[in-house]
Amino acid sequence: MTAMNERIFLESGKVRDGLPHVREVIYVGRNGQKVERIQANVDDTITSFIYKPLTNYPNKGKEVWLQANLFERIPEVNIPKILFASQALEPEEEWMVFEDLGELEHNFSSEMMLKTSEFIPYWHLLPTSLLPEDFEGHTPKIQEIQRYILTKDMQTRQLFERLGFRDEHITYFYEDILHQDHLENEIVISHGDLYPLNIAEVNNQVYIFDWEYAHTNSVFWDLYTLMDITSPQYRRLVIQQESRIAILARYISVRENLQTPTQGNFITDYHKYSALYSVWLLLLIEEDIAHERFEKSALLQQYKETLEILKIVLSYLKYTNGQFF
Repeated sequence: MTAMNERIFLESGKVRDGLPHVREVIYVGRNGQKVERIQANVDDTITSFIYKPLTNYPNKGKEVWLQANLFERIPEVNIPKILFASQALEPEEEWMVFEDLGELEHNFSSEMMLKTSEFIPYWHLLPTSLLPEDFEGHTPKIQEIQRYILTKDMQTRQLFERLGFRDEHITYFYEDILHQDHLENEIVISHGDLYPLNIAEVNNQVYIFDWEYAHTNSVFWDLYTLMDITSPQYRRLVIQQESRIAILARYISVRENLQTPTQGNFITDYHKYSALYSVWLLLLIEEDIAHERFEKSALLQQYKETLEILKIVLSYLKYTNGQFF
């Protein structure tokens, strides 16, 4: 730690006894650990930091490693800097202190997603060999999703029937999506958790936060978490098809400008990818509702959002003249 930082923080991550400071909880991680803003008064000067203990224990050391080994390769992307971190061996004792960029505004607007799509190619075009093989995300990859849905064949068909899909719609999903083996399209380095609450605009600059789930995955995963993934823990503003196409087109354009164009029928394959994950989510949400695993109203809202996304992407894929629904 630098001399200034040593005057504020102990190796345990605690603020030194007797140092005037104020703590503000920003959010609580998956394991209950609190991410806080700490404002410390040193020699009558207020210095502000973001204190982040490890919020998901299996990801020990990942963000520190990424800053040292990956982020310097993508200077085009704004990422909050880790100022110092613990040397703890145990995950429960790990902590980091980030620069404080001030009060952040997160939103689910299509305009913010469009801006973000311009930066995703920079880390997607890095060699996947840069990441350690044991870096993992928080959601199963596409082959596992396909296998899961196949094991839930009866529930899947009943789901489609309850939602008013006709036989030809079910056939299309099974033949053109579920049984396809190329929907990953391309394997890239993925941020892993690029939903809008991990993105903010500061002084007209887009910043990307919380890289602790970085791993290798389909080129579509970051775009899917950006545009279409849903959760009972937040409300998803479902973007309309025109915005979805614009975001994908912007990503494709940047790739072309970087002399590494996308592969295959990128926009069509993305919609198949989104449809597959949406069906998987609907099945999971139904199970969560049945077993009362989360607040029911939040699950029902997530179900509604996911269904709307599924209808939009399937409509683009198969029925563009308004006949689908």
